[in-house]
Amino acid sequence: MVPVLTFGQRQQAMKGLPFYGRGDFSFVSNRSGFTNGISVHLLPLSDLSLPQQIEVDDFDQEIKALNNMFKKGSRLGGVVVNSTFKNTKGSPESIVGKFDSFKIDTKHKTIRAFIRDPKSMKLVEVYAETLSKLNESNSHLAKTFLEFLI
Repeated sequence: MVPVLTFGQRQQAMKGLPFYGRGDFSFVSNRSGFTNGISVHLLPLSDLSLPQQIEVDDFDQEIKALNNMFKKGSRLGGVVVNSTFKNTKGSPESIVGKFDSFKIDTKHKTIRAFIRDPKSMKLVEVYAETLSKLNESNSHLAKTFLEFLI
């Protein structure tokens, strides 16, 4: 027969456990309101590999670079996808608008970029390679070439 402990006795018994209530040696314990005793949960082990052992894919580096360069709402320009086929002259159609988002497909390693067209307020897909920031200033702040020289 197992002795029945009161709540206070059980609290005292659990205080002596070295791993009670905190992560220690990759496991923790906690009390359950439904059972008499404790349950031990294993924690996932941390990654202790050396930095040179971690291989970073070129695709992941490109995604990081694009995310750092282009923020949502920034004013960008780019070439509309398949615009050379739709145009009779065969010249690509460029668009200027506010950047909306990237759609990243890690399985096929493709990146799709979208710009919101200010005229129609529709999302337009552009080639991610053709994205460029536009640095524009107010017309009263911009100097002419002669003002810049003087």
